[in-house]
Amino acid sequence: MIQGKKNIKSGLLLSVEAFIKETGLFEPGARILIGVSGGPDSMALLSILAEMRSKWNLDLMVLHCHHGLRAAADEEEAFVRAWSKKLGCPFFSRKLPVRTFQRESGKSLQEAARELRYRAFLGVAKLKKVDRVALGHTANDQAEEVLIGLIRGAGLGGLAGIPVRRGPIIRPLIKTFRKELLDYLSAQKIPFKEDASNRDFRYLRARVRHLLLPELKKYSPNILVQINQTAGLLQKDDEYIQEKVDHLAKRILSFSGHKITINRSDLADLPRALGSRLIQKAILTSLGHLRHIRAVHILSILAAAQGNRKQGRIILPEGWSAQWDQERMQIIPVSCDPEPIKPFVYAIEKPREIFVQETGERVHFRKIKASFESSLSIQDKNRARVDFDKLVWPLLIRNKRPGDRFRPLGMKGSKKVSRYFMDRKIPKAIRGRIPLVLSGEKIVWIAGMDIGQAFSLDSHSTRALEMEYLK
Repeated sequence: MIQGKKNIKSGLLLSVEAFIKETGLFEPGARILIGVSGGPDSMALLSILAEMRSKWNLDLMVLHCHHGLRAAADEEEAFVRAWSKKLGCPFFSRKLPVRTFQRESGKSLQEAARELRYRAFLGVAKLKKVDRVALGHTANDQAEEVLIGLIRGAGLGGLAGIPVRRGPIIRPLIKTFRKELLDYLSAQKIPFKEDASNRDFRYLRARVRHLLLPELKKYSPNILVQINQTAGLLQKDDEYIQEKVDHLAKRILSFSGHKITINRSDLADLPRALGSRLIQKAILTSLGHLRHIRAVHILSILAAAQGNRKQGRIILPEGWSAQWDQERMQIIPVSCDPEPIKPFVYAIEKPREIFVQETGERVHFRKIKASFESSLSIQDKNRARVDFDKLVWPLLIRNKRPGDRFRPLGMKGSKKVSRYFMDRKIPKAIRGRIPLVLSGEKIVWIAGMDIGQAFSLDSHSTRALEMEYLK
């Protein structure tokens, strides 16, 4: 039994050390800040790096982020503090104002916590002049991230999953599976804390981990390995394309304050793969991340840049928008947009075009022959099709009102429009500009976003109403 425990320890240490050497995550003598929550992954990371410390002459320190969200938070902080002391690692803790930041930013609780954590990691790293920030993401996390990207409609970069390294942040355990870490912790009698939120099915990651992956294992018992292999292949493709895009960006992208400008003619000449990645890079440079950017945002911008419309705008998450005129496409913060406007309402008795004087935008309606398959292939969020025969005329076109509720296509229940906008990171300053199309008291379409479940096309539809948001 003792020999078996030694084998578990030595085997894991050797594989992690080999991975660090292979990827060049850090050199001997490195000064490393380790993010430790107290969970099994981060406790294993701390222990493994502590085992390597003497051989590699590492200078290790620990950062714990106190989110203040659960009763166990104080206990977890004390636990990590005590264990860091036992291993001889300087300990730092940062209390994060997650609830306050969530309210102010409009982000979800998990997103707010994540952003503040990374700010803390980078802030302490700069303060303590460390070479690397080591985090405990595993191969299981990688598989979950790929599936989440697939569910959310991510592009190649999103499906490539979690990077091994980005800036000073490294993930030495990204090729190690959680079971290996749990076996190691058990063999070494290293304690850890379980986060109850990991089983909170309100969160997509928890549902993917505990519901989706077990189902996928029924079809392929080796699914975790296979997803990681796919992610590895996609990362290589992603790196190659990104290298090409980086060269293009230096020539095509123009920066001025908070604005990023791209000439439409330059975009029009690019293959779709490079054009979409160039737009992605422009958004990444503007926002600093791509967490809420979906493939439909990228494709809509590319279609607009390469299309015939002389001007318009596409709303992006996190308080940004893409605006274009005849010559240029710009990624700009919403603070550059006009101030919120007053309530408006228009009625139409038959399909035609409405000019919204309050915003200077138009919504065009036309009756067409229904095609269930073509409705599924629309990639421009500024266009939508619904079943003409499910509508009650006249239709109303107005902006949001207090108490508005909406059941988006594919959603089981309805939600308040205000919550819908919040979930999609639509800035408050422009929510009042967005037209809602109503049939009776039901929302048919939130322009530029989703249609209502009750009005969707199906295999029995014969006539459709095509709606287009012209900005």
